[in-house]
This record gives sequence, C-alpha cells and structure tokens, in this order.
Amino acid sequence: MRARWLACIFGLFFLILLPGLAQAGAQSREVRVSWVPDGDTLILGDREVVRLKGIDAPETASDGRPDQYFALEATQRLEELVQGRTLTLKTGQVAQDRFGRTLGYVYLPSGENISLLLVREGLAFYYPHADQDENISRELHRAQQRAIDANAGFWPEVLRQYPEVETWMANKRSKRFHHPECGYGRRIAQHNREEFSTLRQVFYAGYAPCRRCTPWPDAE
Repeated sequence: MRARWLACIFGLFFLILLPGLAQAGAQSREVRVSWVPDGDTLILGDREVVRLKGIDAPETASDGRPDQYFALEATQRLEELVQGRTLTLKTGQVAQDRFGRTLGYVYLPSGENISLLLVREGLAFYYPHADQDENISRELHRAQQRAIDANAGFWPEVLRQYPEVETWMANKRSKRFHHPECGYGRRIAQHNREEFSTLRQVFYAGYAPCRRCTPWPDAE
C-alpha cells in the first residue's frame, strides 16, 4: 500500500514537472530584421539567418531554378510585416537546422505569430517537423484548412496541379507526401503509408510535399 502511494505521488510530481522540463531549452529575445530573402526566412542585423518554424513558403529563384508560384507575393508580405519593427524570436531546444539557420517562432509587437499569419493568408503552408510546439502546430494545421476552404492566396492554383494523379503517397512518420513516381514514396513502409486521391486531401490532412517531387508550379 505504501509503495503504491509513493508511486502515485511520484507520478503526480513528474506530470507537474514535465512541462517545465520541456520548456527548459526555450529562449526568447527581441530582434530586428535587416532583409527578407524569401517568404519563410529572415536575415537579422548581425547576419543571423532565422528560419520561421512550422511553415514552408514558395521558393525564390536559386541555382538556375525560377521562382516558384507565389514566391514574390510571400516574400513581399513577410517584408511588409517585419520591416522597421522590433520582433520577438522564440527558439526551442533544437536552436538550429543542419544549415546553421536559427529555427524559431517570430512574433509581431501585437503578439501575432508570423508563421500563423502567413498560413492564414495562403502565403505559406504548414510544415510539420521535430521540436515544434504541439499547440502551435495544431493552430497552423487548422489555419491551413481554413485557408484552403477560403481559396486564399496560392491554394486555388496549387490544388489544380496534377489532376491526372490518382494516388498521392504520404508517410505518417515523416509527415511528407510524394508523387507516385517518387522513389522516396515507394520506399514508405506499409504501416507508415497513407494514400490520398487529390492534393486538396493530402494538404488538408496536414502533410507537406517532399522537396524532391514537390507539385508546386513555377511562377509564370
């Protein structure tokens, strides 16, 4: 009986302590932006590169590739939001990606999460990844669903792509989806595989496109 009582007390203590431990690596600081290279990246005054967490935006031209559809609009909107303002950058336990960019959520002086605002306007899409705040991820996913329903921003044109594809393959573990001819998609283990018949369905479910076989159109 005593052992059971001690186990209950320890379990309760752990549940109370766990949220604090999860946030122990989180940091918050004020920053100002020097320039905006694309719709999900900020360059700070000291040349620190900040990658907005939880989203991906259409890619701007690089390495001989043209702008993706809506890349210019996403970049211009992000620049409009951050220019001349003091912002709050919040990073998690994983502070950088493999390219050395700072990963974080960035907030306007009003307290609005810029990632959420861009998804809401159809200028960026939800990009699930490790070390993301679960509550924010849910908000981003819901915002994407509402943007799709409202035909906001790039969604009408993007969702018209590849009407001939009957099956988009998605990986429940990585939260990425693939064109049926993508080699990465073919290697998805059966227990991790989920299939969708349209781009609308797979984006609505919260999957993000594989970079190798992305269905994103180029800018005209």
